[in-house]
Amino acid sequence: MKKDMHPQLNKQTVVKCACGNTFTTMSTLPEISVEICSACHPFYTGQRRFVDTERRIDKFTKRQKLSEEKMKKAEQVNKARQSKKKVTDQGQPLNLKDMLNKAKAEAKKEASE
Repeated sequence: MKKDMHPQLNKQTVVKCACGNTFTTMSTLPEISVEICSACHPFYTGQRRFVDTERRIDKFTKRQKLSEEKMKKAEQVNKARQSKKKVTDQGQPLNLKDMLNKAKAEAKKEASE
């Protein structure tokens, strides 16, 4: 075998859990930090506790808030569009196309009279 190809094996690696539990094992790392160990994992302790290691709940609530904000913005845009339609219904055209259509309609009325 080639020399210095394999990593160094530490026979006294300390593993620290988020719950405060520590134990030693063998590893190539000098120290390891974990979120869940056998002392606090629900399967080994028998406690019914939800473990959210990937922060899925936080991601879901964040996405839900963003979608609610988008819905509010869409409602505001729809209200603005409806108010514009009300203005055109009152006989005041808002854009050039409406003005041209109105002028053509008036010209047809004058021509038919």
